[in-house]
Amino acid sequence: MMHIYLLFGILVSNVIAQTIISPFDSAVSINGRFAKEADIARASFSGVEFIIAFEGTEASILLKSPGNVFSVTLDGKQMPPLDLSANANEKHLIAKNLAKGIHVISVAKRTESIQGDALFKGFEIKGVPKKEALPQKPKLKIEFLGNSITAGYGVLDPVKEHTYSPKTQDVFSSYAGVAAKELDAEMRTVAFSGRGIFRNNSDSGDRRTLPEFFPYTSVNSKIPWDFSWQPDIAVIELGTNDFAVGAPDSAGFVNSMVKFAKQVKEKYPDAQIIITDGPMLNDFWPKGVPSLTLCKKFLDASKTELAKQGISVHRFSFSRQDGSLGYGADWHPSKRQAEKNGRELAEFVKQLL
Repeated sequence: MMHIYLLFGILVSNVIAQTIISPFDSAVSINGRFAKEADIARASFSGVEFIIAFEGTEASILLKSPGNVFSVTLDGKQMPPLDLSANANEKHLIAKNLAKGIHVISVAKRTESIQGDALFKGFEIKGVPKKEALPQKPKLKIEFLGNSITAGYGVLDPVKEHTYSPKTQDVFSSYAGVAAKELDAEMRTVAFSGRGIFRNNSDSGDRRTLPEFFPYTSVNSKIPWDFSWQPDIAVIELGTNDFAVGAPDSAGFVNSMVKFAKQVKEKYPDAQIIITDGPMLNDFWPKGVPSLTLCKKFLDASKTELAKQGISVHRFSFSRQDGSLGYGADWHPSKRQAEKNGRELAEFVKQLL
């Protein structure tokens, strides 16, 4: 009987307990804008990433974010996405029965702020955290400031007649995600579908343009951002939505772009700023409006005016989508189009660097 009792004690001692790791633990990294609220990290913009390194056999993420979809990687391998588009739970199993050793898990927000904020409460693991195993952050840092094209609206949907769905949005498959990967850069975004530089694609509802979101950590709760993170490159991809209901006022457009570029330069004094027109514009939409020609003209005028004020910016234009690479939902760039445009931007950045 004594022998059996000792054996039972040995078995119990080998059981690995579940441990909750705070979102602010040194073995956890948060890439992207977030606000600290007691024991919660609140994030809003697409691309925000939660990473943990640990030695153990199982991990769950403590994340409440109904409406959003997240990209998941385990030890660098892409896993099925974490789809919370109809899931209000807080605990989500990421991996179990892992081989002995150190593992790294990344959970990153594919969807945009319109889907709501992500409330991150940490990870629950069977094992021990290993801060020394966290991957090193890339040296190059880029922030993308844009609209639905930057946010990856419908990029995973091959049917142009379809409308928006969080399941087919993926910022990492947008031109921004592709360019960041090509350049081995840390990517951050401030992007929101339907927004413009001077006006939005509709006068109904929330009329805030994209520049009005720039100062915040969360669009939904107006939490200020401290701009402690400083990018090397800031890409402004705006203008497409300004033409949705016809040609915008030229002076209003140019003044708005000049004001925003100056704001970006003030917050990021050492960053190189790139102003680009999106690949969706052409001279046949809306009917009778040479949107592409006018947008390029307005952006060129913005660059000239900024130069007069002592601020240097770079102008870049994506190649147009013509359907040869397909379309995403609502005529947005397809995954192949986004890959092409992302590589184009990456080559342009390489020349700057």
